Amino acid sequence: MARVLIYGAGAIGSMIGYLLGQPTEPDDRKIEAVALLGRAPHMQKIIKSGLRIEFPEGAQLLQFKYCFRNLDDLKESDFYPELVIVCVKTYSLQRVCFELNVSGLLQGRLRNACFLLLMNGMGNKETFVKETGLASDRVLEGITTIGAKFSGDGFIELKAKGKTLIEDKICEKKIYEKIRQFLENGFRESGFEIEFIPDFKKHQWNKLFVNSVINPITALIGQENGIVLSDQLSLTVQNLVRECVIVARSEGLETDEESVLAVVRNVAKATCRNTSSMLQDVQKKKMTEIDSINGYIIQLAREHDIEVPVNEALYGLMKSLA
Repeated sequence: MARVLIYGAGAIGSMIGYLLGQPTEPDDRKIEAVALLGRAPHMQKIIKSGLRIEFPEGAQLLQFKYCFRNLDDLKESDFYPELVIVCVKTYSLQRVCFELNVSGLLQGRLRNACFLLLMNGMGNKETFVKETGLASDRVLEGITTIGAKFSGDGFIELKAKGKTLIEDKICEKKIYEKIRQFLENGFRESGFEIEFIPDFKKHQWNKLFVNSVINPITALIGQENGIVLSDQLSLTVQNLVRECVIVARSEGLETDEESVLAVVRNVAKATCRNTSSMLQDVQKKKMTEIDSINGYIIQLAREHDIEVPVNEALYGLMKSLA
């Protein structure tokens, strides 16, 4: 069993903590192998009442021994992570790097830990490695289509099971096999799909395609993911996908409009009752990840002198909400 720290235990982070923190024995009182680090009110509620996950079939409650409000709390504890799963928003990644550098933990109890960036957006690994100075073979990337909603401190609602994909890394470090087995066991025993894949970049692009369509449209209209399947939005979705595919091809990705459109529609159908993370951010008047999603597509398009008017329109509308 690996010791795992969830860095950024919001909706998705808390859900991952739940999946990996299932008690091994029925009479286990508190989870000790998985620790949560998140907002103080959320952590305090979990310490007091446990982490409540609402499933369609009913709620489940988990008690965690370790709930940290910040890295100082971690330093004062006796918890030594072997894996740190970073689940923050893309725009918060540099803040995480700064916090890690200032804390001194990268030279202390995290000096042998591996990191998994389970986040939206592209270029996260490059940023993390550059800002922390860590060797790239200590950093993995992952993406997930699990739909989770933060419904209150200590309370998460599961909206869609989805699938989690993680970069498959060939490495001599024995810790990777231990981590892999721990993640696979935790997910599959809970009935969730997880897969380690060698062609991770392709799947990362597919997630970007999906997010570029579903996130801004749902956030602007204020409806669940299924709205992108409506006839009224069919042409907009097709044109948006076409722009994204042209940009992806300019970056060397072999793909086509029809297959990407099928992926987007399949995800929208599977998560039709889910509230996208961007819509949740808008509803809470929080900063969105539009810069690292459609903004990223626009940035690449400009580098290749490609016009992406639909992306630019959605991006501009989202920025106007701020």
